[in-house]
Amino acid sequence: VALVFPNNDPGAFMTAFYGCLLAEVVPVPIEVPLTRKDAGSQQIGFLLGSCGVTVALTSDACHKGLPKSPTGEIPQFKGWPKVLWFVPESKHLSKPPRDWFPQIKDANQDTAYIEYKTCKDGGVLGVTVTRTAMLTHCQALTQSCSYTEAETIVNVLDFKKDVGLWHAVLTSVMNMMHIISIPYALMKVNPLSWIQKVCQFKAKVACVKSRDMHWALVAHRDQRDVNLASLRMLVVADGSNPWSISSCDAFLNVFQTKGLRPEVICPCASSPEALTVALRRPLEEGTTPPSRGVLSMQGLSHGVIRVDSEEKLSVLTLQDVGSVMPGASMCVVKVEGVPQLCKTDEIGEMCICTVATGSSYYGLAGMTKNTFEVFPVSNNGTPISEFPFTRTGLLGFIGPGGLIFVAGKMDGLMVVGGRRHNADDIVATALAVEPMKFVYRGRIAVFSITVLHDERIVVVAEQRPDSTEEDSFQWMSRVLQ
Repeated sequence: VALVFPNNDPGAFMTAFYGCLLAEVVPVPIEVPLTRKDAGSQQIGFLLGSCGVTVALTSDACHKGLPKSPTGEIPQFKGWPKVLWFVPESKHLSKPPRDWFPQIKDANQDTAYIEYKTCKDGGVLGVTVTRTAMLTHCQALTQSCSYTEAETIVNVLDFKKDVGLWHAVLTSVMNMMHIISIPYALMKVNPLSWIQKVCQFKAKVACVKSRDMHWALVAHRDQRDVNLASLRMLVVADGSNPWSISSCDAFLNVFQTKGLRPEVICPCASSPEALTVALRRPLEEGTTPPSRGVLSMQGLSHGVIRVDSEEKLSVLTLQDVGSVMPGASMCVVKVEGVPQLCKTDEIGEMCICTVATGSSYYGLAGMTKNTFEVFPVSNNGTPISEFPFTRTGLLGFIGPGGLIFVAGKMDGLMVVGGRRHNADDIVATALAVEPMKFVYRGRIAVFSITVLHDERIVVVAEQRPDSTEEDSFQWMSRVLQ
């Protein structure tokens, strides 16, 4: 069943999602299609078709806003299978009998839900998550975050997938917590809205992205009565991105005087395939204090980790994303060829072995084997474990004290002249060259194109209207160096 709910209606989405779980049908949450020819929805349509989706649940308001034909029918979206649109609101539903009680089965290997993932080439895959994996993952998050009943959590993330779904829907419902969702439309108008809600409700936890911290800083201008002392965790969902560290530092710098404690900032690393990979826990006895690594980009391009000094623009500064999730083991394997373990000074793809990961790409047996059934081998070619590992799609290494560092994504990997570069690092480099005056910080795209059997890197940055051609050209020349 497709779940088509807008980002400002978490209540309707949660009801539909749990309704599907109770009815033992598999929800596939997707974005709301805006036009009939929406290019992205074509790939989504392919996923819906391969999942055999015939029914789409949506909210009343969303249903009214979908494009309609002159007869009032919702047209077939490009590439979509034929679906029946249904609005699960009380006026369309019969009342359950008085003695009805939901039957809750034990968690098993049935698929609980399917999360869509967009690939490097624009294609869309569906990652299946079993009921056992969903439950185990929620238990691991509960343990890592010490969630307790009646705590308040403020969520700015998309609640339909990824970190937003896991913390602000699944784990919080399991622990009977209070959830305050901030729709992104509100964040655009008032970037401080999440901070105001944390203060108003004395929230213990907030789930944000580094951009939400960045825009709160830009809008903040010495607001009085801001007090963030109630926060014990600020989960930074994209904390594994190399550029998130500057937002975290700047945010702490400004809000430390407003009650924010340094140990509250908890970057995490996740992927659709591996769910939560690692999460920094708020400091307790016996946990490793946060650390950072300053790495040579030159070294990284040859696949090795070399510590460097902070002064140069050719270094990559990373923050740890804490340690691996409870009940999971992690290893790092070479990027090409056989999944052989990396040496401690080599960078590679992180793989994780736990019940709490996705189990397949829906309907794609070959790709599934390659990602979800990996058997890493040691130098002499013997498997290190009888249990399969899942590829996380994240590049990085395990540092001192078991702390995990992520340096980029496999999707962003580009090989130029035999050297490896990562789109995330190149964005970080462009941002390190004082971009604020010339280009929009959030509007930089990096990709590669193939030229004569090699890849060439393309950087696209949107110039600010008030910056001159001359300024931008000088900035560009510095980035090229």
